[in-house]
Amino acid sequence: MLVKYGKARIVGLITVVVIGLILFVLVSGLFNYANKPKEKLQNTNVKDNGLNLYLKGDYLTYVLVNDEYKDDGALSYWKGQNISDDIITSYYKNGTQISNIDTKSTGSYTVKYEILYDGIYEEITRVVIVTDSKNPSLSVPDAVTITSDEAVNYDVEEGVVATDNTGQVSFKCENTLLSVPGDYIIKCLARDGNGNITKKNRLIKVVSGIEFDYKKQLTIKYPNNKNYTYMYSLDNGDTWLEANSSETLDIKKGNVIALVLEDGEYKMSSTYYIK
Repeated sequence: MLVKYGKARIVGLITVVVIGLILFVLVSGLFNYANKPKEKLQNTNVKDNGLNLYLKGDYLTYVLVNDEYKDDGALSYWKGQNISDDIITSYYKNGTQISNIDTKSTGSYTVKYEILYDGIYEEITRVVIVTDSKNPSLSVPDAVTITSDEAVNYDVEEGVVATDNTGQVSFKCENTLLSVPGDYIIKCLARDGNGNITKKNRLIKVVSGIEFDYKKQLTIKYPNNKNYTYMYSLDNGDTWLEANSSETLDIKKGNVIALVLEDGEYKMSSTYYIK
């Protein structure tokens, strides 16, 4: 038997189907939302058993080598009551329990906070990384002036000092110094045990030493420096006479000692013998 539906009845059936689909989508969405996994708080261990345990500070903590590690600790509550004094704190390195965090060298540690209250146990952890991101300290002397003669055996690392927070540091200065008069930039580098480096340059000025020129008269040419004073002696050092940076002497025979003082202190001397 063929059943005929009127136009109005067909429209009604379609409307019912559409409404049913809409209700199904809404109910499914509410169900999925209600059963969505709760987001885990990184620094909190909170459960519905009445015992709560929280980290104070950051989960990942950095401390510099040889700096003091100060633990931020944790907080615990039992049904709203603060019971943080019952927390037990312990330290681990590579899975082995240790007495404390040693900041003398780089490394990674775990700090565990545990509490047992009314038969309920909770724990939470923190990661502490001892790192060395600090460059060593490098001190170089102010510009120094030396003579060509001194440059031959001069130690370019003289007066250079390097220190580091790890206590392990080395330094090296490139010896590009020549006996030819001029200004020399000496490159120095300090490196600690963890690869941190510091670079600095020092200036060494090389000047000519004391020069003698004898042509019937003796001319003494002293190295030029504003901090230098000049003297000479004709009696083997018993008597000293002041001189200019270029001094000409009318002497035909004997020893002449030329002397340079820097800020009143001995700098250099040289002797010339006239037969």
